[in-house]
Amino acid sequence: MEETKFNIDLHEDKKAGKILRIIFGVACLAAATGFMYSIRGTSSSTASAWIATAFLMLFGLWMIASGLGYTRRYIIISGEKIILRQEFYRPPLIFTPSNLKAVEFKPLTIGFLTANGTIKLRLGTYYPENTASIMEAVEDFCIRNNIEIRGEHGF
Repeated sequence: MEETKFNIDLHEDKKAGKILRIIFGVACLAAATGFMYSIRGTSSSTASAWIATAFLMLFGLWMIASGLGYTRRYIIISGEKIILRQEFYRPPLIFTPSNLKAVEFKPLTIGFLTANGTIKLRLGTYYPENTASIMEAVEDFCIRNNIEIRGEHGF
């Protein structure tokens, strides 16, 4: 089975979108920096102004990180493992046939049952064509590796 990568983000990863996010992030950082220098030492230098500036700087950093792909969420399914990154602040989870007890299919949700507990992947309704493809690929992975399948399947 060949390696298949599915995007589970709310937005598509097109090159133009990435570039626009980076440009917008840089613009936010520039605006926040300019505002910091303009209010420094004046009567406008209040706590709420500094909080707003900090928020704008963090938002700019987030947009740059998003444009560079650091916040990307995905699932990669190959013949010997499933790699799942559903939270940007955690490393990807790797499921192999040896550590995966069962996979439970529910409407718009896949539950990966391991010795440490259940990890749920909520697919949502944003990209219905991806949802069906992801569920089919996970089901094929389970059938090929003799992993128990629970719940609704046969997409």
